[in-house]
Amino acid sequence: MRYCLIIFALFLTACGSTIEYVAVRPDVPPELLKPVPVSDRQARTYRDLALLATEHLAGLRQANEQISALAIIVGPQ
Repeated sequence: MRYCLIIFALFLTACGSTIEYVAVRPDVPPELLKPVPVSDRQARTYRDLALLATEHLAGLRQANEQISALAIIVGPQ
């Protein structure tokens, strides 16, 4: 009789409310979602080539900073 009461109690607790899962989207600032501009400078001299390399390096650094910020916001998966 005691076992029947335990099993009956388990059945009653198992029929409780259902669990509803909701997907949560993190708030990402819009400036992190903007694409990093790429220079369209034409290299005609060594100076232009150096400026172009500097612009590309600055764009790469900005893109890496945006990726790092997004990784912090989204968190480990």
